Amino acid sequence: MRLIDDWKTEVHRLLSINISVAYGALNGVLCVIGAFTDILNPWLLLAIAVVVNIAVIPLARLVKQADRAPKD
Repeated sequence: MRLIDDWKTEVHRLLSINISVAYGALNGVLCVIGAFTDILNPWLLLAIAVVVNIAVIPLARLVKQADRAPKD
């Protein structure tokens, strides 16, 4: 396994990190809406969580991402 040397400058381009952060924000909003209203079905939230955590994020980790730009 190769780790990223300068990860602090590369976080913005890492696809799996971006998806995880966006999903965390979406999940938080959906849970708040679901807690105070009867609009959302809790089973729908569970299904979304399972699909994202089991399929989307691992696939995003496998996608070959563009090489970082050379520093001049």
